[in-house]
Amino acid sequence: MRTMQERVEAGFARVARRLGIRGRHYRVLDPLKPLKVQVGSPFLCFDADAGFQMRKPRMWARPMEYVLSDALSLHIGDVLEQEERFHFVSEIETYRPPLCVACNTRVSVFGMRGVAQIHVEHCPASVVLIGKGEDRHSGMPGALRAGSYMLYLPVLPGFYLTPYMQIIDELDFRYIVDAVETSQNGTRAILSLQQV
Repeated sequence: MRTMQERVEAGFARVARRLGIRGRHYRVLDPLKPLKVQVGSPFLCFDADAGFQMRKPRMWARPMEYVLSDALSLHIGDVLEQEERFHFVSEIETYRPPLCVACNTRVSVFGMRGVAQIHVEHCPASVVLIGKGEDRHSGMPGALRAGSYMLYLPVLPGFYLTPYMQIIDELDFRYIVDAVETSQNGTRAILSLQQV
């Protein structure tokens, strides 16, 4: 006899196959090659509403979405790709659809300024403007304050983001890490845009 959780997952899988689009499922084993290990090609259906009413799109600068999938096993930190858009799984709870972060860029993480070591390369992430910065970081008198950004990064094995590390996104914008919150769901960090 199937458990209640198995029945819920089977229902999620049926809905995903009916409403979703086939995508790719990656498991991150190496932060330098985050998309190297493809686990499968499940049907994926994303919605900003946990009830999957499919009434409205996700709001601008709100990266959280729920996913229904027929993947055999999703883990926190897994990366999902659908039509060249990336999400990563940030929370899995019993009887509920998994919570994901919609990614808007891919980032590389380097050591502190002057250290050329690369720790993460081209990893899907979300970088969202959250306000005007408090620091100038440029060293130029009269420079405008740089914007503050929130970074959402998946769980990456063997890597921990720390303040003062440098981040470069796929548009070659450069950021400095100001503050970091690490949890079992991934990493959130406040970034400042480097002006020079």
